[in-house]
Amino acid sequence: MQGEISQGVTMTVAMIRPLQRPVPLRQSVYDALIDLIVGGELPPGQHMVETDLARQLGVSRQPIREALHRMEAEGWVDLRPSQGAFVHVPTDSEVDELLDVRALLEAETARLAAASSGLDSQTRSAQLARLREICRAGEAAAEADDFASAVAANNAFHAEIAVMGGNAVLAELADIVGRRVQWYYRMVAPARGHGSWAEHAEMIDAIEAGDPDRAQAMARRHTERTRQAYHRPRSAG
Repeated sequence: MQGEISQGVTMTVAMIRPLQRPVPLRQSVYDALIDLIVGGELPPGQHMVETDLARQLGVSRQPIREALHRMEAEGWVDLRPSQGAFVHVPTDSEVDELLDVRALLEAETARLAAASSGLDSQTRSAQLARLREICRAGEAAAEADDFASAVAANNAFHAEIAVMGGNAVLAELADIVGRRVQWYYRMVAPARGHGSWAEHAEMIDAIEAGDPDRAQAMARRHTERTRQAYHRPRSAG
């Protein structure tokens, strides 16, 4: 089922469902629109028509308008006079700046996860098992060309390492940055494929071995390879 978004442009809406109301409505609408962008249902450059979004989400236009203004301030959306809202098209410099921040945050979370000695062995074993489970799921998704599942697994993997690091503030910051990285990662997931998951497996080995320096270096290298994959199609095209 498809809903009209602009002249000659359609958006797949199979995943859009009326929102639950316990969370404040403006927050629910904001989260739903961000999820549509991150998930690729609203691709970069897509025209976002308030009336269509309101109808598909089962809300009035007011919370849609509020969410779009918030999203513009955060860099997700461009509001153009007399034209409306469009999903922001990231520039190469924006991607590089975000990946610079990601490299700092994830190198530190990986270092902390490898250095963590405050957990009992059973808890740590369970966390490592969870990392390997996510890694297997992500690799299987990559093999099946299920890029949506691979992207979700990638995000879950890095979030789990942040939790293992034991620094709640750092984990929260990593989660904020991770949502934007998840959006960009969708654009390189086909190119990264198995390479990304092989790097994840090496990070797990370093964390399990209690080698903070190696885990930190692997995390930095991992981000740098994502950066290279992002730029490669542009330099080739």
